[in-house]
Amino acid sequence: MKSDDLLRHLGSVKDEYIEEIMTESVRSARRRSGKRSIVASIAASLAIVILGMAVMAADGANVEKDEMTLTSSVQSIQMARNSVIMIDVNPSIRIEVNDRDTVVAVEGLNDDSKPVLEGLELKGKDYKTAVSEIVTSLQEKEYITNLKNSILISVAAPNDDMSKEILSGAVETVESIDKAIDYGLSILSQIVSLDDAAEATAEKYGISEGRVDIINKFVAEHSDYSFDKLVENNIQLLNQLFEYVGLPEGVERIGAVAGVVPSEYEEKLNLGELNCDELISFTSAISDFYDKLSEYYSPGDVAKRIGYEFSIAESSSEDGKKLWAVLAESLTKNIGNHGAIISIGQSTVTDWINQSEIGRVIKHIATAIIPAA
Repeated sequence: MKSDDLLRHLGSVKDEYIEEIMTESVRSARRRSGKRSIVASIAASLAIVILGMAVMAADGANVEKDEMTLTSSVQSIQMARNSVIMIDVNPSIRIEVNDRDTVVAVEGLNDDSKPVLEGLELKGKDYKTAVSEIVTSLQEKEYITNLKNSILISVAAPNDDMSKEILSGAVETVESIDKAIDYGLSILSQIVSLDDAAEATAEKYGISEGRVDIINKFVAEHSDYSFDKLVENNIQLLNQLFEYVGLPEGVERIGAVAGVVPSEYEEKLNLGELNCDELISFTSAISDFYDKLSEYYSPGDVAKRIGYEFSIAESSSEDGKKLWAVLAESLTKNIGNHGAIISIGQSTVTDWINQSEIGRVIKHIATAIIPAA
């Protein structure tokens, strides 16, 4: 349809209506323009951010786990890093704590740790509460007893002050448990630094970096001992070994370790003449003797000496090989005597002797009575 014909169909329009229509069109256009301006402003801001990121990348931004450093004119930004508390007995457990002393993660590092953590809800709790619940569970599951009373607490934190504060808090928590039970704990404690090598070794053996560190410290001071041999043993045996040889530097101990030969008898038993493997085997075998005796009677009777008096003597077999004779002599008539013959280099008790054959042990006992530690 031609324009002239269209006008004839529509008719004429007054000028004032034309002006009103045109004014309204301009207002609408301005409103739409304003919206476009807002959108354009946001887009421009995003462009600046994206451009800034591109500049950062071009300038070589360096982002690490606990620190982000932006080169050029941007300042270094320190980001909070969590602290780690490690608890080792034979179960090894790792607790991650934020800067508000709150537990953010708990990890069992080996099979023995699974029953210990079962049923515990530790995330979100204060780390002292978490430590208390874990140690209590270790006792309930009999990983800690009066005959196996050793525990290792290790702490790694962003700085020394935090490490000391958290370690002190964790140790005091364990000490408070010690006061509530009828036997004493032997608490080993240390501050450690975490690195890739320690993490890899810990993962390989299913233990914490703390246990790796304490063994490395000991081996560094006693080169005749090997890491591979020591890592096979639990904290109780390591603590007993430290009693004979000495604590590694940087490690502290609170409380006496159970199941060791008293120092006044070490010379009589010639323990100083044993090489590293022989001393480890001796320590392990004595611990195994206590464990086997506990299977017959309550651990309380064994550790508290309610029912037994212990004797141990160095002797020799018929072919001249060194051995130790161990006797648990009953102090009451209704409990039988038990003993063992432990050959040098033997780490477990295989020759367990009951009352009917106890004479085989007694003939070797020629030294003074040595009470259970």
